[in-house]
Amino acid sequence: MSVSGHDVTQSDVAAAAGVSRSLVSLALSGSPKVAEETRTHILEVAASLGYRINTAASALARQRSNTIGLVLPNLRNAFFEQVSRSLDDVAAQQGLTVFVTVGAEDQERLQRAIDSLLGVRVLGIILVSPWLTDAQLVALGEEAPTCLIGRRSPGGHVDSVHIDETHAAEQIVSHLLAQGVNSLGYVAPKIGDDASRVIREKSLARAAHQAGLALTTEEASADDAGTAIRRLLSTAAPQMGLIAHNDMLAIDAVAVLRKLGHEGGGHIPLASYDNTYLARRTEFALTSLDQPDQQMAHEAVRLLVERASALTRTPGRPPAPQDMPAEGHLVIRASSTG
Repeated sequence: MSVSGHDVTQSDVAAAAGVSRSLVSLALSGSPKVAEETRTHILEVAASLGYRINTAASALARQRSNTIGLVLPNLRNAFFEQVSRSLDDVAAQQGLTVFVTVGAEDQERLQRAIDSLLGVRVLGIILVSPWLTDAQLVALGEEAPTCLIGRRSPGGHVDSVHIDETHAAEQIVSHLLAQGVNSLGYVAPKIGDDASRVIREKSLARAAHQAGLALTTEEASADDAGTAIRRLLSTAAPQMGLIAHNDMLAIDAVAVLRKLGHEGGGHIPLASYDNTYLARRTEFALTSLDQPDQQMAHEAVRLLVERASALTRTPGRPPAPQDMPAEGHLVIRASSTG
């Protein structure tokens, strides 16, 4: 059954052309990254379906929306819930509502989540640590105001807010070095669970090298970091310091380290990231790098609203992307000091 041009979406064009929606977006926006033959094919399919681009009308419809789409990688990490709550608070102060979806590491599910948000013409989309390629994010930015939290901007029309990973890593490594460690182990999430792993691992390796320490990485499973921690400790020098990618993984480390302590294994300093409510609980008392989630949420909403407003005024001239680093600080507790 044929549909009118107003009903045809980029997802419809993608399905008919046999390509991804992100490629359709790039082709329709005139991106030089798309081969001319592919662009021609997509444009012909779009024309045959009656798809029409009306950038000004689309921007105006989004500007009138009072809903922000939020895409989280998963619900396992307490920090993602903390960011979601902060975004909801900031948005409510401006009369906006946050609609939350979960994309996980499954590309198809993530794409469906994003398509659903685009289909209801949200004001814009905020993605927390999204595991998407730079090209996919740039393509999304062509369709709607987009802001990332926990990942640097890939360019295009995508803004971002994130902590200064270099400074954060230097704080953690410096603190553990002061505890007398002579090597470091990093417990990392699966690569699809948190895109911040890439830059965080590089930042920690650089800070460790500057401090004259070796850094060994072990990847945790989705359900338990205990096995990865035991692997690190089985090959470690006696004075190893442990760094967990987040507080969730650090809790698994606490259980392993307590067992080793009872067995006469001594104290192994442990630090993590995010400083969630879990880190503050007395049974864990995690030394953790605090991310200013309220500040990051405020900046993300501000960037999204400003971009939506700019696109309404001048739809053909979107503003340059902004990359906003936020300052994190290390909160020291008993997990590292004993």
